[in-house]
Formats: sequence, C-alpha cells, structure tokens
Amino acid sequence: MKYRYKIPVFCILLLLCIVPATAADSSTMVEGLLGVTDVVIDPGEFMYGDSGTVKVTVTNTGTTPVAIARAKLYSSELDVEGDENYGSVGSIGPGNSLQFTFTITADAADGIYYPLFYLDLRDASSLRYRVPVKVENSGLSLSVTDRPDAFTSGKKEDVTIMVGNPRENTVNGVVITPLTNGYETTETSHFIGTLAPDQAAEATFSVTPYSETPMEFTVHYRNGMNDHEITTAVPVTFGIDRKQAETVLNNIKVTSEGDHYIITGDVTNAGLEDAKSVVVTTGSPATPVDPYRSYVIGALEPDDFASFEATFSVEPGTEEITLVTSYKDKDGNRYSDQLGIPLISVAFPDNSRPVASDELPLVWIVVVIICTAVVAGVIYYSWKKK
Repeated sequence: MKYRYKIPVFCILLLLCIVPATAADSSTMVEGLLGVTDVVIDPGEFMYGDSGTVKVTVTNTGTTPVAIARAKLYSSELDVEGDENYGSVGSIGPGNSLQFTFTITADAADGIYYPLFYLDLRDASSLRYRVPVKVENSGLSLSVTDRPDAFTSGKKEDVTIMVGNPRENTVNGVVITPLTNGYETTETSHFIGTLAPDQAAEATFSVTPYSETPMEFTVHYRNGMNDHEITTAVPVTFGIDRKQAETVLNNIKVTSEGDHYIITGDVTNAGLEDAKSVVVTTGSPATPVDPYRSYVIGALEPDDFASFEATFSVEPGTEEITLVTSYKDKDGNRYSDQLGIPLISVAFPDNSRPVASDELPLVWIVVVIICTAVVAGVIYYSWKKK
C-alpha cells in the first residue's frame, strides 16, 4: 500500500520540472517573432559631410508583449546621434510596431558602410540588424546645350543650361541661378524642383553681354536636408554670329534724272534669321533727296529678297557714293551694311553725264581752243615774214 502512494508523488515532482521548461520555450518563441520590418535612409545616398536619418521599424508579430530595455546604432566609420533618446523604451504589444530614428553624419570616404542596429531586450536577449549606408560624393552634372556661335556686345542671346542627376537617389530644390558679372539676364533664376535618378532638365536664359567676361551659372540643390551647389562657366567671345541676318545687294543700276540720280536694285537676306525693318538709303558723299530719301522694305525672311529705289544728289566730280542697308533683329538691335557704288560707269539716257551750272560748257572750250590756234598762227606768220 505505501508503494502505491510513492508513484503519484513522483509524477507530481516530474510535472513540476516540466512546466518551467515549457514556459521558457514559449517565451523564446515570442521573442523570435520580434524583428526589423522596415528601414528608411534619408538621403538614399550621402555625400561627404552630409547629415541624414536612419529609421528602423521593429514589429511584434507575436501574441504577447515584448519588453525592450534600450536601442542603439553602432558605427565605427560614421558619426551617430540619437542613442540618448532610447535609453528606456518600454514594451511592444502584439501586432504593434515601433520606429527608432537615428541621425548620422557621413564623414567617411566613398563606399558602403553597415552600422549595427542593436535592440536590448529585458529578458537578457537581443535583436541585431545591419543597416547599409552608401556614401557617394559625386554631385549633379551641369552642361551648356545651346549658345550662339559668337556674342555681340549689347545683343540679347539665348543660352540653355542642362542639369542632370547621375546619382542613385532623388535630389530636390534644384534651382539654376545666373551670376551677373559683365552681363545681364532677363530671368533671375529658373526653378526645376525634383530630379529623380538619371533624370535631366533644361533651362533657357536670355543674356545680354557687355564685356568678354565668362558667364557663370550656379545650380543649388538639396541632398536630403543638405545644401549643395555646382557652377559652370560659358566663355564669351565677341564676333559675328553665323546665324544672324545678312543683307546682300545686287542688280544695282544708277541713272540720272535732272539734277539728281536714281539708284535701283534688289536686297536679299542671306542669313539664317529674319531681318526686320529693312531700310535702304544713300550715305556720304551722296545726299538723299526726294522722292525716295530712304526706301523702307520691312521684314525679310531668310533667302527672301525685295526691290528698292533711292534718289540722291552729289557734288560735281564725285566718282563713288555709298549705299547703306540697315535692319533690326528680333530684340530691336540695329545693324547696317555699306556698299560703295562707282558713278564713272553710270550709263545715262542721253549718253552724257550731268554737270552743274557752274561748269564750263564744251562749246566754249572748243571756241577757246580755236581762238588760241588762230592767235598762235598769226604770231608764227608774222615772225616768219620778218
């Protein structure tokens, strides 16, 4: 009878030993359901000296709360701040998440670094997770995609600047600003905004140079919370723009009419831009007279032509006059071309060149010559007779 009572006592003792072991296994399973479910790094790529944030989200997918003692982010290459905020965390309930935010400064060379996220649990266990942080110091690219072949002092021209983002992360707040040094611009800046990876944008500025000083354009942008800038220079050399309008005179004819001349011909725009407000007139030593002191043609498109007629007078003995053609570009800048026209080869309707009233008529010249010959003959005859 005593032996039968020993068996239940033994079983009870065995059960008491098994229960703590089962409870420990259950706790281990709960902790195994606590893990890192999301990591957000801003900016996605750091430049040298940039500061940013690392946000780690921990989720409890179990059925019981998990107590957390503290959270830290360790790195021997990057400066880490924010650990002081998580010296006493508390618990994460079932199905809940908790986000931990740390501030880091990338004062290391280009490369990928792996700070260690460490979560210290109150039951003496822990959670560890490596966070990849990339440092890449290359900035945005800046180039000039369109500019005139040559600049002219005081003439407005268009300059197009393209900015591209070769980085793996998006940059924002992109603004292109011209640095006015020896020139002026119509636009004070051009806002582009956000540039995604491998994306580019263009901005066109209307610039008017006054000296051969390089034009500088600066791009300001933000990589995360950090301000950066890059500058490019556009050389300025004054010369003749190969695209501008060019007036060419041909089929020139000069005839006389009374006390003045009439000059006619054609003017052609041999350039690649429109010539506006085209006017043809005569210059010194000619004096424009009515009825066509100046002949207004108007606008001439490239490869277009128009006829003109101008009237002028000259002083006696003038052998060449100047024909002046003037025009404006789209911005109102005026240009002029001059062409010398000889008068000695002018074909007149009466086959004689007009003379002024104070010139000695040809008939009187002939009379003087005859009289001189007669007098000379008489003197010679008288001398021979002696």
